[in-house]
Amino acid sequence: MTSKRFFFKVLREDMRHKTWMLALSALSSFLMIMVVWLIWWSNQRGIAETVENGLSRFEADSRAFAVRETISFFGEFVTIMGGTVAIFGAVITGLFGFRYVFHKNMADVYHSLPVKRGTLFAAGALNGFLIWFVPFLVFFLPTVALAAGFLNSLGASGEFMGALAGTAALTVAALVTAFLLVYGLTLTAVMLSGNILNTLVNMGILGFGAISVYGLVYAFFLNYMDRFLDFWDWNRIPYASPLFSAPVLLYRRAVTAQDPGAFFMSMAVNLCLAAALLACAWRLYRHRASELAERGTKNRAAMALMRIVAGTVAGMGGWFLFMAFTNDQTVLWGIFGLAFGGILCLGVLDIIFAMDFKAFFAHKCQMGAVLGAVLLVCFGFCWDWAGYDDYLPKKENIAEIGIGAAGGFSNRYIDDDSGYSPLHTMHFQDADALYAYLEKAVANDTDSGWQIAVPTKVTLKNGRSYYRQYYMGRNDVELLWPLFSSEEYLRAAFCLDPEMLRDCKEFSLQRLGNGEKLRRTDFARGMLEGIMEAYNQDVLEDPEGAFWGEGRRLACMAFVITDKSGSRVSVSINVSDTMERTVEALRNAGFGEWVSVIAPAELTSVMLELPVGLEEDLSAGQRISIAREYYGVPEAGTEDALHEDAESIVSAETREDWEYGARRYAVEITDPAQIAELLELLDYAEPSRGERLFQEGCIEIPCTDKEGNQYQRFYLKKGVLPEKYILMFGESS
Repeated sequence: MTSKRFFFKVLREDMRHKTWMLALSALSSFLMIMVVWLIWWSNQRGIAETVENGLSRFEADSRAFAVRETISFFGEFVTIMGGTVAIFGAVITGLFGFRYVFHKNMADVYHSLPVKRGTLFAAGALNGFLIWFVPFLVFFLPTVALAAGFLNSLGASGEFMGALAGTAALTVAALVTAFLLVYGLTLTAVMLSGNILNTLVNMGILGFGAISVYGLVYAFFLNYMDRFLDFWDWNRIPYASPLFSAPVLLYRRAVTAQDPGAFFMSMAVNLCLAAALLACAWRLYRHRASELAERGTKNRAAMALMRIVAGTVAGMGGWFLFMAFTNDQTVLWGIFGLAFGGILCLGVLDIIFAMDFKAFFAHKCQMGAVLGAVLLVCFGFCWDWAGYDDYLPKKENIAEIGIGAAGGFSNRYIDDDSGYSPLHTMHFQDADALYAYLEKAVANDTDSGWQIAVPTKVTLKNGRSYYRQYYMGRNDVELLWPLFSSEEYLRAAFCLDPEMLRDCKEFSLQRLGNGEKLRRTDFARGMLEGIMEAYNQDVLEDPEGAFWGEGRRLACMAFVITDKSGSRVSVSINVSDTMERTVEALRNAGFGEWVSVIAPAELTSVMLELPVGLEEDLSAGQRISIAREYYGVPEAGTEDALHEDAESIVSAETREDWEYGARRYAVEITDPAQIAELLELLDYAEPSRGERLFQEGCIEIPCTDKEGNQYQRFYLKKGVLPEKYILMFGESS
């Protein structure tokens, strides 16, 4: 006969048998919270002993720092250390709180007290929570009181006292949620098992199985999908794996000042998951057969689920590892790894579940079905059966498109995850242009020479969006240009909002021709706003200047601003002589000399060189031929009588070294008229955007001024050097 009236008597009797866990919990909380606080406080108390009157600025700043650190101690340190104790406490109390269920003499009468199973479960589960929570509060609350006294000695206001109380309360809520989540998982694993070994195995699979599958699928996408662009919602993934979700919750609590919304949402979801796991454990306990003690796992549904999850992880992991070991030489090694890992994992699981070595092949059909399904998934990734990389919707189904700041085509770094990236703010809707782009992008080989990766978001008319990373080269400029030159892209990637200047404290201006640099910290905000406004107008009216480097770059402005997303970013603005408004704004601001053109009279020589690695005995024709290739100058017809095949002269290794080291052959131009002619062709800066996509590239040209200083800051675009200078290489020795 059983009775509900024995609940509190069962509670006391159960706690009497768990005194060792209570003592261990108290010791852990004492060391991790109170002792650590006292150590921290002893290092800071000297600040509180300073005289209030006549505080130096350093002492005042030190006190303010101590106040902030005291509050932060309960938001960050206690969350980490106390969370560690809570998670391990949940595992220990869950495993040993119901250890009697692993013995054959388990009965509905507990220590001669006739109680129902539901009552017995409630008493044991509540005691497990109290064993951790009560000692934690016993040492946590006095620690908070000591901290409040310390803040009072520092002269902290009531606002900081309230902040301390709020921080402590949020930390307690996070620790309770993390404890209950792991505790519910542990109890569920215990109720499914007949011994400790099965419990630990079940905890591992239920705790990490789902996120392991997710991680392997992600790795397969990275490895096999050439156009994969990661825009998965990683914030929701931890909820599938309680043993992963609890630490993530604690991390979000530690940084809740940065993202409080993510913390509160995570805590609410985890509380629901914890309640579901505790309810599952309660139901399993009520229907648990007494004969399960000292055996394995007998719940068929749970075993099937765990076999599927573990077999999927082992099979995909085996395929991935053996393919990686053999550099993807043949799928036979992938099949071997899949079969080896899957069979071994599923067989060992059956041995553990049945506690019998003969059970290795007890479920051959399930083993075959799981491995077959995993093999099809691996084949699907390997040969892209789903058509992921080559997916191209019908033209009439496409609503709009957006691209990210591909290949650095921006004056600042823009994270494509940010909502302010062009990828998300663009709404390009020209049906013909966007479909031509997608059609070519899908057809392009992902490994065909130099290309840029273009993050792309495609929105369909049904509201669904998908992301891809397409690879485009020089032959695709006509398709890319309508996207890059659109106002939406330019405003997101190049234009600047004056509001971004609110925290800007310094900017620099560099004259690109000779490398002179000016730094200013004392400037009027309106001055920079005027320069920005002029720059924005120049970019919107002449996007070619931003991408193609048209004209001659005169100067570079650099400053750190706060982006629309709230992030601190470094901005670099190239100012060319074609940007009339920006140049005029700089002149009006008193920086006219920094955007002036270098006069030919300032230079005494310009050096045209050939690359490193050439032999001394090259003929005149060979030097001319190499000069044509190096400077990107095409053949000139009848004048090119000395032309020879450059491919037979210069090795591939030599071409790879063309951009490095000293040069062997050089033509020195000293004639003032020729210097003036060449100076009109020289740029003052190496292209930072659009090189090799919107132009052929450039070559560094050394110049010497009247004082004998040699500058390496002049650049010549390929293909513009006049023919007469090419022929000069045939005359040089």
